[in-house]
Amino acid sequence: MLAILKDFLLNLFFILIPIFIVPLWVEERNIPRHIKQHLFTVCLALVIILCITIPVSSDPDFIFDLRQIPLWLGSLYKGPATSLFLCLVTIGCRLLFGGSGFLVTVITSIFIMITSMTLSKKFLQLSSKHRILLATALCAFSGSLSLELAQMFQGISSSSSIMSLTYLFVQPIFMLIVCSLKEMIYKNMELRKRIIRAEKMEVVSHLAASISHEIRNPLTAARGFMQLLEQHHLSPEKRKQYIQIAIEELDRAEAIITDYLTFAKPAPESVEKLNVKTEIERVIDLLRPFANMNSVEVKTTLAPFTITGEREKFRQCLLNIMKNSIEAMPNGGVLQIYVSIEKQRMLIRISDTGVGMTKEQIDRLGEPYFTAKGIKGTGLGMMVVYRIIESMNGTIHIKSEIHKGTEVSIYLPLSSSNSHDLTNEEKKFLQHYKTST
Repeated sequence: MLAILKDFLLNLFFILIPIFIVPLWVEERNIPRHIKQHLFTVCLALVIILCITIPVSSDPDFIFDLRQIPLWLGSLYKGPATSLFLCLVTIGCRLLFGGSGFLVTVITSIFIMITSMTLSKKFLQLSSKHRILLATALCAFSGSLSLELAQMFQGISSSSSIMSLTYLFVQPIFMLIVCSLKEMIYKNMELRKRIIRAEKMEVVSHLAASISHEIRNPLTAARGFMQLLEQHHLSPEKRKQYIQIAIEELDRAEAIITDYLTFAKPAPESVEKLNVKTEIERVIDLLRPFANMNSVEVKTTLAPFTITGEREKFRQCLLNIMKNSIEAMPNGGVLQIYVSIEKQRMLIRISDTGVGMTKEQIDRLGEPYFTAKGIKGTGLGMMVVYRIIESMNGTIHIKSEIHKGTEVSIYLPLSSSNSHDLTNEEKKFLQHYKTST
């Protein structure tokens, strides 16, 4: 009896493989739609072949196995075309073994195909509980039909009577288990899709609220000062001052829109090879007046490695990080930029001696509505940084301590695939790096 149960469990294992593995595997990978539609059907066909090839037990005429479970599953859930295909696979595979049981297989397989074609549309419209119960009942009936036909055509020997009785009870029980697991996995996948969709909508709503709020402020200010310009008694100096303020506010609104568009479309458009040393030096030149105004000293240890990306967006990424670092040092400090290689990837480390951040603040960096700058920030700067680094197949890690400073480490893939592609400057730096480490 234990040997019989063991063989039934082996058949059940074959059936559970596509039930568990196929949906999860398809969900995690970007597979073409036409392959997704037919993958489950092909797996069920393979399961039917395995069940017939490795049966629970067999005599010269009859083979006992659980082939009817995958046949019912594919037929009820996937429709008439799948039902016909699986029916032909079942009959064709059983034909290879011969015996009186072949005729039983033909009749029961055709019965399952016709019944499922009749019920498939209504079956999918039922509730999950009713689908499970109906599938179990149909499987129990088809199992009974098989035994009745076998008894009618040739008769079941006394040695097979225990097997027949076990088969009569085990098949519907296993169908109940398999169908329940399939429904559970389907529900979980649908729930996960809804959660992901809800999270996306929440991010969009927060982002829209943040953008509208941040743009409304400078536009309101610009509108107010432009209304003041209608006053005829204003002196030329005052009028010039109001115009300058209105222009600055409009520039601020334009910068916010630019950040938003960069976040919304981060993928590089004009990809080219970039010399990291040159790009960092260019950004430092742009920020040096701002650094001097805040009494920040800039120290660099740069290497001429090349990466692949879009020049303007890479510069904007560096600009956002360095500007944040300088703003974190209102009383002056040191901004250090270091470039090297770590674990076969290029490392850009930007550190400051500023006010630092808490762990909670670090965890929330990159959210469109979160900023550590108070009323001065929009939260879009670091959001853009994360998206640009992600689009360049890189990663970003941030360490920070309150009153000690922040360290931002950016890891990016090198554009050179092996050492033969490196420039002379890169080879010299690599040799120096290997010697020093």
